[in-house]
Amino acid sequence: MSKLKANSSMYHGQLDAPLTINMSMNDTLLLLDHAPEDDYFAFILYTIVVPILFGFVTLLGTFGNLLVIYVIFSRQKMRTVTNLLLLNLAFADLTFLLICPPFTALSFATMRWPFGNVVCKLMHYLLNVTVYVTIYTLVLISVIRYMTILHNTETIRFRTKRNIMMMCFAIWLLMLVVNIPILVSYGVTYPEDTPETPDCNIYDHDIGRNIFATFFVFAYLLPLFIILVVSVLILQHINRNKPTTFDSKQVKSGDRKKKASRLLILVVVIFALLWLPVHIHLLIAYFGTLPENKFYVAISMLWNTLAYFNSCVNPFIYNYASKEFRDSFREVMCCVRRTNGQCNNTTVTRASPSERNNGEMKRLVTSVTNVRNNTQNASTEL
Repeated sequence: MSKLKANSSMYHGQLDAPLTINMSMNDTLLLLDHAPEDDYFAFILYTIVVPILFGFVTLLGTFGNLLVIYVIFSRQKMRTVTNLLLLNLAFADLTFLLICPPFTALSFATMRWPFGNVVCKLMHYLLNVTVYVTIYTLVLISVIRYMTILHNTETIRFRTKRNIMMMCFAIWLLMLVVNIPILVSYGVTYPEDTPETPDCNIYDHDIGRNIFATFFVFAYLLPLFIILVVSVLILQHINRNKPTTFDSKQVKSGDRKKKASRLLILVVVIFALLWLPVHIHLLIAYFGTLPENKFYVAISMLWNTLAYFNSCVNPFIYNYASKEFRDSFREVMCCVRRTNGQCNNTTVTRASPSERNNGEMKRLVTSVTNVRNNTQNASTEL
């Protein structure tokens, strides 16, 4: 802990080092400086527990998002308009998981930034890009759902798979461009007292405040407000247009719309809840005073982990809320377990005894019929 205290002694309760969306090492050292000298709780949390959690999130999220990508690519029935948008969401989450948590975990474990200036800039740049892509893909999903449910006939030519892919590409391109200032604003910094412990951080505190304010409004408040308004309009329309008489087709159509809307709402709510603590932390850091106690060190670390966890939770939401995804995931996992290594795109089910008996009876009748036909044909030829 003495080394840790020496590294963080220059802060002494002041916010000299600017905070970023991804908690920097200087930020954490500032929090650790508030812990008692003989308390290794924060040190263990910072160098061991958090890196392990980041590693777990990375592995779990990489597996889940690759599974989503494989299922949508490999199954024609899964390549719907909505699922193409979920595919874009999976790409954004996978990029985030492969870029941000691994480098952050290693910098936490070593208490320094060992990867150089270029990686520092790219990590924060892609962190911002992928979060923006994620939230605006959710906005696009909600708008497409609105068009499908409220203006289906008028917008059917617009809601093509080709147009959806072009819109996803446009989102990526736009976010790659508007986040270019991140490349200029971030870099490796060297504390005057401890130049041997470089950190990946933002150069100027005022610039950091402006970047956070922009991120908070345009990557959180505004898109969530748009999604909220659109979701309310969709649910109002569904409730107003409930079938007055029992019609199986109308009932099934209404159920499908409700399930799709619930899936979207669940994904958005999880995103909002998991990113909210990080935004609260940064609001306090930039516009208030950080609490000076050990508990806040732990809770702030947890908040950062929750934000990362958002990128690995969506596949589990799909498995819970979507029968199509659930069946497709089951097919893939069953095929992986098969010894012959072959897999088809049909649903893997087990036949009941009665179904097996019926199948055997059908095969027997077919065989008898074939034998009879062959006998008749032979008699005719003779």
